[in-house]
Amino acid sequence: MPEPGAPFTRTARGSRSGMVARYPEREPPVTCRQRFPYSTRVDTGVVIRLVATDLDGTFWGEDLVVPPAHLAAAEELVESGVTVLAATSRRPRVVRRQLAMVGLRLPAVLIDGALGVDFRSDERFHQSRFDPEIALGTLAIFQEHGLDPCLYVEDPEIDIVVSETPSTCAAHLAYLGAVAGTADLEVTAQMSEVYALSVLGLSHERLKAAARELSRLDGPSVLLYPEPDYGEFGLIVTPPGVSKWTGVDAYCQLHGIAPEEVLAVGDGLNDLPMLRQAGTPVAVRSGVPEAIAHAAHLIDPPDGDGWVHIVDLIGA
Repeated sequence: MPEPGAPFTRTARGSRSGMVARYPEREPPVTCRQRFPYSTRVDTGVVIRLVATDLDGTFWGEDLVVPPAHLAAAEELVESGVTVLAATSRRPRVVRRQLAMVGLRLPAVLIDGALGVDFRSDERFHQSRFDPEIALGTLAIFQEHGLDPCLYVEDPEIDIVVSETPSTCAAHLAYLGAVAGTADLEVTAQMSEVYALSVLGLSHERLKAAARELSRLDGPSVLLYPEPDYGEFGLIVTPPGVSKWTGVDAYCQLHGIAPEEVLAVGDGLNDLPMLRQAGTPVAVRSGVPEAIAHAAHLIDPPDGDGWVHIVDLIGA
């Protein structure tokens, strides 16, 4: 077992195909009103000041590249004075890189609400990490069910700590590449700032018992969900009371934005808290039934340029 504070061992893993794609040169953007001149605005009488958007399956597709029409729509909103905020389960390093590819610098709620960073200024507006004792107890339940999870940590060189025998699927490990480090998980849970624990790409049968026991704890937020990137299911656990909405709400309180002035758009189970709380909930037609049931409006997925309709919905 390494001494507390000992450096992590960097792992040498592969990279995910498509992640180094570069955005092509583009013509001057066509505005949403030019693209969809007959779109209808649903007037609620409330001015929308913030759009909180999920990324995967909502703002970008499987390649993690923002479609040109979505980029134009986001830029149009920002130019009109509406804040566009990314709300995602992804890590800061990934989100910053993929948005920077297309020249976007946005505030972002990351790791399913555990962290909030404004990429325009690098200001950290929200942070919720595990108490070490709760992190240890959560880790122990994973391990009692034969699972060695990924630990999402605060570190300048890496984002994830794994054991020598990680349980997350091989494709997830390959995607993480050099931003995953190997260390003793118990020491990490005690000595590092831990934002989440996860295992991705395993069967529902393999994960359900651990998820059930974790859900009985009076504390951590537990999500067992169909894994869109790696197939099968994913299990992610964040600190008590944490959701995408807690991060969005932290930003709103800092800037004097009321919940009814927020439009939230998403497609997954982890988007439900912000769809329930935002004044205008919007879901992607290809999303989970629960998200669709909570939506006041529906848009097409990224391959249908659905996000462009957000501009018309709020009349920006």
